[in-house]
Amino acid sequence: MPVFSHRLLIALAACTLLGGAAAVWERWSTDRRDNQILSLAPEDVLRRPDLVSFAIAEAKPVYRARCASCHGADLKGNVRTGAPDLSDSVWLYDTDSVTAIERTLLYGIRSRQPKARNVAEMPAFGLRGLLTPAEIGDAVQYVLALSKRPNLAEAAVAGRQIFLGKGMCYDCHGPDGSGSPDYGAPNLTVNVWNNGGDQNTIYHNIYYGLAHVCPAWYGVIPLERIRALAIWLHSISHAAPAAVASARAIKSS
Repeated sequence: MPVFSHRLLIALAACTLLGGAAAVWERWSTDRRDNQILSLAPEDVLRRPDLVSFAIAEAKPVYRARCASCHGADLKGNVRTGAPDLSDSVWLYDTDSVTAIERTLLYGIRSRQPKARNVAEMPAFGLRGLLTPAEIGDAVQYVLALSKRPNLAEAAVAGRQIFLGKGMCYDCHGPDGSGSPDYGAPNLTVNVWNNGGDQNTIYHNIYYGLAHVCPAWYGVIPLERIRALAIWLHSISHAAPAAVASARAIKSS
C-alpha cells in the first residue's frame, strides 16, 4: 500500500479518535452542569451566569417539543385555549420564582397528579344558575372598570355589588380585583387576559366558567430539563418590565 494511503488512514483514525474524545468530553461537561443545576437550590442557580446560559440553551428545544403547541413558538400563549402568555411578567400561581414555575411544570394544573395546582376553578355562574344574565352583564361592566377600560358606569356600580356580594368574586380575585396567587385567580386590574379580554368573551367565561389544564411533566421530561425550563421562563419574566405587562394591550381572538 502506498505511503500516502497509510498516512491518510492514520489521519482518519486520529480524527475519529479526536471526534470521539470531543463527544465524550461534551457529554461529561453537560452531565456535570446538569448535576450542578439540580444540586443547587433553584434560586441559587440564578447567581451563576454560566449555569443560567447553559439552562437556557438546554430549555429551548424542550420547550419547542413539549410546550410550544399550547403556548406558541413565541411564548405569547393562545386566547382560544386559555394558554397563558409566558413572555410577560404576569403569573397566576405563587410568584415568578424559579421554584414556583418549576412546581407548575412538575405537577401541572388540574392534571390529576396528586400535587397538581387544583385549589379552585372559575365557576359557571350562568350555567349553574348562580347569577342571572343581567347580573353577569353588570359584573362584566365592573371588570371593564377594574381594568380601566370604557364601561357603563351605572351597570359597573351594580356589578361591584355582585362582585363583592352575591357572586362572591372577591373570594378568589380579592376585594380590589388584584387576584390571588394561592388560587391561581387572575389579577383583573392589569389588562392581561389569558382567554381574551373583550366584553363578549368575559361574559362567556363568567357564564360558562373556566377550568383549564396544564399537564404534569414529572416523569416525562428529565428533572434537569424541567429545572432548565423554569430558569429560562424566569429569565424571560424578568426581562419583561412589570410596567410593560401592566400596560399590555388587550389580547383578543
